[in-house]
Amino acid sequence: MSFVIGPFFGVLGAFALQRLYGWYRDSQNEKKLKESLRSELERCLALLTGKGNLLPVMMWNSAVSSGDVKLLSYDERTQLSGVYFEIENHNYEAKRVRDSAIVAQTGPRDVILNGKKASLAYWVKSSEALRENEGNLKQRISELLKASWLKE
Repeated sequence: MSFVIGPFFGVLGAFALQRLYGWYRDSQNEKKLKESLRSELERCLALLTGKGNLLPVMMWNSAVSSGDVKLLSYDERTQLSGVYFEIENHNYEAKRVRDSAIVAQTGPRDVILNGKKASLAYWVKSSEALRENEGNLKQRISELLKASWLKE
């Protein structure tokens, strides 16, 4: 019977060491992920200048598609996904404003709306809305960057 006990505890010890190393590795990866997301959010904040810049979302998309987002707690994922949803909306609107700028500058000259071309009026209106939303997004990102869990 003793010939079974030694290998049994050896295998059990190997599983325990593997589990401990997995927890350590996940902890290190969580720190790196948070650092990368914080850096990306800081770049987003710097690009919110009222000019309709497109904001980076590569780290978030990478974390989601690779499954690394599971390293974060439920509350952390929820906060980040809310902000990144707003960033994606901002990027969509910024692209539409750029598209309307091209149309306004090269489109037909015969459509008039309040003394302006319709496309130019749309461009101006959507640019104003984008600038207004940038202020709200800037505030949300600033609040998230102050979160203690993202500073770790």
